[in-house]
Amino acid sequence: MRRLSLKHGIQLSAFLALPDEILDEIVSELDQHRDLVSFALTSKACAATVIPHHTQYRILRVRHTLPDMWAHLARRSDLARNVREVHICERHNYGMPDHYPTTLIDKALDGNLENAEESVRIRNLCLALGHMQDLRVFSWSWRDITGFQRPTSHPAHENAVLTAVARLPRLETLSLNGRFAMHAMHSALDPKSLQYPVWRVANLQSLTLSGDTWSKIGNAKHLVHLLSQSPNLEYLEVPMEFVHLADCTLPKLKKLKLLMQAGASMAIDHSRARFLQNHPSIEELNWSPIGNPCIPPDTLPNLKSLVSNRQFIVALNDPGFGSTTSPNPSLSLLTPPSTPISLSSPPSAPMPTPSDPDLASLPPLPPTITRPIESLDVAGLDAQMLLGLKCIDRSCLRKLKLHTFGDISTLHELAETFPNIEWLWLPPLHLPSDASYPVSLSREQWLEILPRFTNLQVFRGPGLWSSIKNDKQTMHELLMDLIAFCPNLREVDHCDFYEKFGAFKRVQITRLEGEDGHQHVTYAVAKPNPRYPLDVMDGAFA
Repeated sequence: MRRLSLKHGIQLSAFLALPDEILDEIVSELDQHRDLVSFALTSKACAATVIPHHTQYRILRVRHTLPDMWAHLARRSDLARNVREVHICERHNYGMPDHYPTTLIDKALDGNLENAEESVRIRNLCLALGHMQDLRVFSWSWRDITGFQRPTSHPAHENAVLTAVARLPRLETLSLNGRFAMHAMHSALDPKSLQYPVWRVANLQSLTLSGDTWSKIGNAKHLVHLLSQSPNLEYLEVPMEFVHLADCTLPKLKKLKLLMQAGASMAIDHSRARFLQNHPSIEELNWSPIGNPCIPPDTLPNLKSLVSNRQFIVALNDPGFGSTTSPNPSLSLLTPPSTPISLSSPPSAPMPTPSDPDLASLPPLPPTITRPIESLDVAGLDAQMLLGLKCIDRSCLRKLKLHTFGDISTLHELAETFPNIEWLWLPPLHLPSDASYPVSLSREQWLEILPRFTNLQVFRGPGLWSSIKNDKQTMHELLMDLIAFCPNLREVDHCDFYEKFGAFKRVQITRLEGEDGHQHVTYAVAKPNPRYPLDVMDGAFA
């Protein structure tokens, strides 16, 4: 009884006087690690209840094989049952901090060399997963490994682990990132999708399948089967090349990420656009079409966050973009023509004009709807084009990554048009109308631009450092001026890059009211925040 010594001579509350076994059952209902820490801070008895028996057994995030840990979890079902999340990833992946049990591992039993043998380690891993009946999240990432290694040394090991995962009754999130399913049978040989364990997973709320093997034609029908078993899916990440995406219906889908994995032609844009039109519930989207898509004007009415490219935002803004007024809209994608025109060929029929009877009979396109977009990152979008967009509710935009702009006056207009911007990324160079090449912004220009964004809290990008040539003393003076002119500013980028998280360090600003009534300002350099793997925006607005 680990709390027995704390009970003698102490007047405990009725709750803490309960037997340890009952207290364990109650505390095991706390899913969040922060709730466990809050409970532990209330008293020594509470701390003894949750540390380490619960605090080390909610989230597992491992970058190494750790055979002793898996042997420990396989042996201690009473502890493994409390795990809610398992994240297995590459050794070089520092996107999130490591987190796994160490205190209760028995070196004599769990550290046996036999447990380090790969088949034994996989068996213990599967046994441990079998104990985790309350597991909600399982993610396994195995990308960018030298030699394109598969996640396990043998397909049978991969099948064994994923079979254990498929049997978990409360699993909500599944993420597989890498060369999985290389040995999965073609749907023609496995028409009922029974042979590969992932195809049997059901009732998910979040699904991520990233890697070129998921885009194989032979797996396409398997993916349709998989998605049909999770009608309440809210988060989906699959390869853009998934050919049957438009045939799937996910009425509760809120977050969608489509990235190219192996390659495709712009012919797939039409089916992707049809999928978007059929899912008005989508709020966050990360997709860059290959060609010029035709987006119906009522598509994505609830869109709040977007990472895409120029042609997609133009298509959202202009219902006629990506299509002609002819009955075959896909003809507009053929630029240049796919078939050369011979000089000896007879002249073709003239292109239809607005006066043609066929065109006059077509119904007019409905007006473009205004979408409540709060976060926007569109490659190739400049300030002038952004100002002309009618598809965005200008009062909703909070976070903006602008890749290019011309005259500084367009930023002035941007600050007035989108008054609620709180997070802003701007490039260090711009192309003025009176210059033939990009020009750096000066320190004085930044001090004139940024205060116009009256609600600005976070400024990203290398522009500030570029203007003072990375001189830290000058940056101190510039930062103090910005703090004075931008009363809500709390964070800017630092010049040092933090390799482990793949992002620049942050300069965090703290404002405190002193006893004398004056505001005291300090700032400190901090590491960037870890990046959660299940992020549709890929950390674009961190």
